[in-house]
This record gives sequence, C-alpha cells and structure tokens, in this order.
Amino acid sequence: MEDSHSNTAAVQATNDDASASKLSCVKKGYMKDDYIHLFVRRPVRRSPIINRGYFARWAAIRKLLYQFLDVEKKSDEDPPIKKQILSLGAGFDTTYFQLQDEGKAPYLYVEVDFKEVTSKKAALIETCSPLRNKVDETAAISREKGEVFSAHYKLLPADLRDVQQLSAIITHAGLDPSLPTFIIAECVLIYLDPDSTRAIVGWASQTFSTAIFFLYEQIHPDDAFGQQMIRNLEVWM
Repeated sequence: MEDSHSNTAAVQATNDDASASKLSCVKKGYMKDDYIHLFVRRPVRRSPIINRGYFARWAAIRKLLYQFLDVEKKSDEDPPIKKQILSLGAGFDTTYFQLQDEGKAPYLYVEVDFKEVTSKKAALIETCSPLRNKVDETAAISREKGEVFSAHYKLLPADLRDVQQLSAIITHAGLDPSLPTFIIAECVLIYLDPDSTRAIVGWASQTFSTAIFFLYEQIHPDDAFGQQMIRNLEVWM
C-alpha cells in the first residue's frame, strides 16, 4: 500500500514538471499560452531539445483538436453540432482557457485527475481572476472536493484506475455519450499498469458512440529527447 501511495505521489509530481516545461517553451516563443505561468511556482529554463519536444506535443494535439472543433453542420437547416472534450489526467493543462480566448471552446469541457491535483487547480481557479472569469464568475468551486462546476466546464476528481469512477463522472459532469467527444490522454496511460490502460480504452469505446481517443505517450526512451526526459523524471520518481 505504501509503494502504491508513493508511486501515485510521484506520478502527480510529474504534473509540476510538465507545467514548468510548458512555461519554458512559452517563454522561448515556441507557443502561446497566457495562463500556464499561473500554475508554476518556480520557473525553470529547459534545454532546447525539451522545448522542441514540448512544442511538438502541443502542436500535435492542437492540430487534431482544431480539426474536431471545426467540423461544421451538414446544412444550414441543421442545428449547431454540440461537442464535448474529456481530458483524462488533465493536471494543470490550460487548453480550456486558451480555447475560450480563441472562441473555439466546445459545448462541454470536462477535466479529470487525482483529487490532490484537482483540489490545487480548483483553488487556483477560485483565486486567480483570469481563470475564474473564463469558467464563469457564478461557477461552483470546492477546494475540499476538488471540483469546479460551471455551465460549460467541469473539473472532477477520480482515480483513472477505477473505471467505475469514470462511469460515475459521465452522470456527474453531464456528459452525453451520444455527442461527438474528443477524449484526451496526454502522457497519462504510460504511468498506469497494462490492465488499467486496457480498461480505460475499453470503457471509452463502450461508453461513447462517436469519439476520438487522442493518445500521446513517450515511446522512444533511447533517443536524445527520451534520455533527457528520463533524467528530468528521475528527479520526481
């Protein structure tokens, strides 16, 4: 049990490393993100190879996300297409806030992560006006529960290894399994055991009738970027 807890804490700590790396990438001009600095306590300057790697990661997901969000209705008579985004292991990701600025936010955006992570994020959203304004000033925010509820944005705690918790989130967040859904698992499943990973993918395929499952993982530990990533992660693990 102690090993499981320490492993979970180490995985959660990689969220801080990712946020710091994204901020380094932003400061070097690789990409634009007006919100990531709000989630980083101690900025660091990453090596060029890490900056380029994070830019590639950002560009890949952004390209596919735009393709999903830009799909138009088939005819003028049809109602606008409602779309959903479900981000698994979202951490301190700021995509929702960026999409709001760009006028591309979907009908519903749901983020899920460990309660320890969502509680911190909920606290930041509550106290930082640039974030609070994007989720609606009337949003219900609970630091204790690690939850944020607004009309079009939900932040909820869950252990991804427990598929029953994921199923409960469908109802709790008001997700509609029949709507087009973009599911994000960005550098998340690699930290889970194979059985849990298979269960998550199986749950998604059985739950949503029309969905895209975006999976981005580290797969080449022996190249230059992979070796640098391993050195970075050894600090947390």
